[in-house]
Amino acid sequence: MELKQLTQYIIKKALKEGADQVDVVAVKSTQNEVDVRLGEIEKLGSASPKGLGIRVIKNNKNAITSTSDFRQKSIDDLVSQTVQMAGVTSADEYSGLPEKSLQGIAEAKLNVYDKKIAKISPDKKIELAKKMEKIGMDFDKRITNSDGSSWSDSESTYVLADSNGFYGEQTTSRCGLSLSLMAEENDVKQTDYWYSSKRYFDQLDDIEKIAKTAAKRTLRKLGSIKPETQNVPVIFDPIVGRDFLEIISNVILGNAIYRKQSFLLDFLNEKVGVEGLTIVDDGLMKDGLGSRLFDDEGLPSRKNVVIDKGVLKTWLMDTYSGKKLGMKSTGNASRGIGGNPSPSTSNFYMAKGKYSPEEIIKSVKNGLYITSVHWTGVNNITGDYSRGAEGIWIKDGKLDHPVQEFTVASNMKDMMNSIEMIGNDLEFRGSTNAPTFKISEMTISGK
Repeated sequence: MELKQLTQYIIKKALKEGADQVDVVAVKSTQNEVDVRLGEIEKLGSASPKGLGIRVIKNNKNAITSTSDFRQKSIDDLVSQTVQMAGVTSADEYSGLPEKSLQGIAEAKLNVYDKKIAKISPDKKIELAKKMEKIGMDFDKRITNSDGSSWSDSESTYVLADSNGFYGEQTTSRCGLSLSLMAEENDVKQTDYWYSSKRYFDQLDDIEKIAKTAAKRTLRKLGSIKPETQNVPVIFDPIVGRDFLEIISNVILGNAIYRKQSFLLDFLNEKVGVEGLTIVDDGLMKDGLGSRLFDDEGLPSRKNVVIDKGVLKTWLMDTYSGKKLGMKSTGNASRGIGGNPSPSTSNFYMAKGKYSPEEIIKSVKNGLYITSVHWTGVNNITGDYSRGAEGIWIKDGKLDHPVQEFTVASNMKDMMNSIEMIGNDLEFRGSTNAPTFKISEMTISGK
């Protein structure tokens, strides 16, 4: 059966067997991967996974099952099993489908599917990966090894249907290139990487740009020293800025709020950052890697301004967390085939500011330009922040020398209220993105 016919069949059968409400998610995809190292193919893979998940609600009791077996006998048995399971689980007054009147598909042209990607030959993908690695390896004699050059692509059709009568289907594509290199100087090795990931093949950075960026990022780490312990201004590059935003994204979700696991718990409609700080979640961004026409409960995707000029305006919620908090879903439900919906971000980003990265660096007499953080050291309840880090020390407004083997510490609320400059270099390289930005002071613990 086609996906639409299959989901309608499951819903009809589950209702007939006693379900009060039903929804079904079904996914069919193709995935391809090429890994090259030192000019040799290490991996050439292709897969076509599929799966579906059934959620049944009966007397406020909830059950979920999933399968990759689409044979009718298997589907029939799974539907019966799911309905039976829903009869014996614990009741939850907040479970259930969203109100039918809230459901729908956004009227937008997202441009999230590139049919050209499927026509790219394996030989072309291998060639791209090999050439990119060679450009990176040839960039400087100090680059002595490669951790690998990779191509990946995927195409996925996602279907959601439920007993409210909602049916949504969307096909998306994605492709990417990445390169990781190793450099050596005075018997000390350093590694770094760069990448590009887009919905459309023609939007990828060219392989020369990716390779040279990976090479420069690796080389700039050579000669790293441990900095002195001190309190200084810290500039976050866009990669570390993305990590900063991911911390915020975890604490503005509805489930973090009703579980009281957020340092922003009591700050709705309150000031939480400087006036220049605006953070947006936009499910309707053209070409966005997190864009979609409807969320995983069938609500239209939309743009939510989470923090507007420093003021926290909304949580991001699915139906369940909205009910728990006495609020409405913001169209941010997400789910896999084997789990309940839960809130998540789509295209989550910090709005760009007015300063160039060069202007921000120039503003610092003595401080840190941070380029990488390691291990999780964030308390989502208190906001305490402590991370192992790497970067480049700034002297008199210029990048001076690389630094490693230190920690950078503060508190997320203090950091959000201490952002002094925000860059104009916002790029959408993933589903979470930030420009360069400067925090007035953090603690560097080194030697």
